[in-house]
Amino acid sequence: MRPATLYRLSRRSDADHTGRWRPERVTVHTARVSISGARKTADTVHVYETTDRDGTSLHVAHVHYGPGHWDNGAFMTEIYEIPTTALLDI
Repeated sequence: MRPATLYRLSRRSDADHTGRWRPERVTVHTARVSISGARKTADTVHVYETTDRDGTSLHVAHVHYGPGHWDNGAFMTEIYEIPTTALLDI
């Protein structure tokens, strides 16, 4: 079973580019804890059910933090891809 994948993007309101980090492999437990915590601190949290290109069922969580959550005043977005089977195995 593949682990969850975390993608991070940031953008300052006064900048023309978006900072990107390499996708990170995280455990399903870490993803669930992070998303749960974000529901209390982030500006928005959305979870969607979808499939990947191979038809594998997965959940995609989109977490958005507005300026003020980070020291540099950037907007931060975290996108988690979690295989549905991994959620059901817990």
